[in-house]
Amino acid sequence: MLNEICYREALKALDWGTETVYTIGHKAPDTDTVTAAIAYADLMQKLGYSVEARIAGKANNETKYAAALFGFPLPPILEDARGKTLILVDHSETCQAVAGAKEARILQIIDHHGLGDVMESKRIFAKIFPVGSTCTIIFTCYQEFGVEVTKKIAQILLAGIVSDTQNLKKKTTTEMDRVVCKILAERLNISSENLEMIYAEMKKAAKNFDGMTDEEIFNSDAKDYVINGHKFRLGSLSFDDKKSINSFLQRMLAVMPKILTDTANEMIFCNVSCHKHSYILYFTEKAERIAESIYGNSESAGIIYVDHRLNRKVDIVPAITQALLS
Repeated sequence: MLNEICYREALKALDWGTETVYTIGHKAPDTDTVTAAIAYADLMQKLGYSVEARIAGKANNETKYAAALFGFPLPPILEDARGKTLILVDHSETCQAVAGAKEARILQIIDHHGLGDVMESKRIFAKIFPVGSTCTIIFTCYQEFGVEVTKKIAQILLAGIVSDTQNLKKKTTTEMDRVVCKILAERLNISSENLEMIYAEMKKAAKNFDGMTDEEIFNSDAKDYVINGHKFRLGSLSFDDKKSINSFLQRMLAVMPKILTDTANEMIFCNVSCHKHSYILYFTEKAERIAESIYGNSESAGIIYVDHRLNRKVDIVPAITQALLS
């Protein structure tokens, strides 16, 4: 009861203004970032605030599949956030935020990553937990505010958790994610076997690149980072066709120079997984030095092959960060 009162009073202390506030996730929106925006907007509405969900770009195919499966509409795209009031979900880095975020008022941050560089001079509400999914955090917000998680919201939150934790198999998954996932699945009468089937179909949809340009494929799951003054973009893709993997890698390499220029980055990387193998793609000489310092020498120009049956899997973002800080 005391927690509920504290949180409600904390929200009341914020400068909500008179215009609609938008919940929004990072650019190249994935399922967790989209579902988190929808669910948190719903919570704020139920608490009496004028809040709507938006996304910072086109939803990827996995998210579209989850939306169709669970029957929830995708939010409209917000092209420019200048002059608007935002609640950031699933990120707190300005380089990952919607265009114009630096000229927007940031009212809240709900995230499961490290604290980023978002600056706000006014009062702000922030909740950042080291868990596997932003939707896990948002479920706890419903609990703390004493707001019922409806069947619709349970479906939305479950989709985000299953996606971002790889159905509780990802290394960043915590006991908190497992508990929340179990509560939501039971609420929806979904067995663990059915949940595995749902995740398999979501994963299959994520690998469906039909109707997409190579640039759209690369950017479908890509994020920008600024570490020690160095800005880089990292793409993350899965590709199952072993016979055409080399052709796919060359296609991704071919679009990286344009993406580098268009996004004003210093380096470009991409982690392409294919069964139990990974291919680390890079562009620019500095990116090559960093990639080879982490994964060893390149097999061919722009590509480093990693066999996870023989080599320890290295998380690329922390490894690049360490290389740039050293």
